[in-house]
Amino acid sequence: MEKSYVVSGYICAGKTYIVEKYDDVTEVASTYYNYLLTDEQKKMPLEALKSTKREIDPNWPHNYIDAVVEATKNHRVVLVAPGIIISDLLRERGVDCILAFPDPSCKEEYKRRAKQRGNNDAFLQRIEDNFNNDVAERMAQPNRKIVLKCDEYLEDGLVREGIIERK
Repeated sequence: MEKSYVVSGYICAGKTYIVEKYDDVTEVASTYYNYLLTDEQKKMPLEALKSTKREIDPNWPHNYIDAVVEATKNHRVVLVAPGIIISDLLRERGVDCILAFPDPSCKEEYKRRAKQRGNNDAFLQRIEDNFNNDVAERMAQPNRKIVLKCDEYLEDGLVREGIIERK
């Protein structure tokens, strides 16, 4: 198989959309590794699950990194959670992780996207409180970066960088 790309996509950037559209793209959703989920939570849609109270899995984040590394064996593009700890741990394992995140001027757009996809008020407040710091933190990382312009989604950035070809 040709080179795999691991891409840390920011929240509301369109990771789910790409996975549904492209056969050679997968997402390793951190929720299933970060938390010990109840049977009821396991049946919930991923976006609804993000708004529930969950207990941290004691194997986190190493169980997640193992799953990401495994996914690179079978997929050309692996989308991962946006946390800096994830990209740091991947780097320690010798895996390059591209950081894809919005331009600092896109804060209101990302709040609107979160609201449109059904995230609760606490999630929206998290974007309000952390967006500027999140973007600055990603800019400071040594990783390759894809800065998404306003009105762009992750698909647009990956096409622009030659990682995928638009369908």
